[in-house]
Amino acid sequence: MTKAASKRKFLTPALAAVALVGGLAAGSAGFSRANAEDPAVNTDAAREMFHSWSCSACHALADADASGGVGPTLDNPKLTRELVIDRISNGQGAMPSFGGQIPDEEIALLADYIVSANKTAE
Repeated sequence: MTKAASKRKFLTPALAAVALVGGLAAGSAGFSRANAEDPAVNTDAAREMFHSWSCSACHALADADASGGVGPTLDNPKLTRELVIDRISNGQGAMPSFGGQIPDEEIALLADYIVSANKTAE
């Protein structure tokens, strides 16, 4: 085997591993940290989740065409990702806790979507 062939035999699996790790990191970053400027955010999926978990039954959010009047409106640019995650996970007042019912990744995506929708509306 020539030196060049030996080098290719080593580099091909190494480059594939780097590409795989880089691709996984890029994909998970887009899923867990959405914002209005991030084209990797799947707004349609998050909007669908907002409705499928019945957030729209209680909360208004213009981007989701939701007009629920039981809970506070989510059209609030002061909402932070951390606050939204906390409220979904732990509840407060009339808001029930959804921690353990909604997977953490979906809670994070919902929070990112709500915060992002407010940044887009500004």
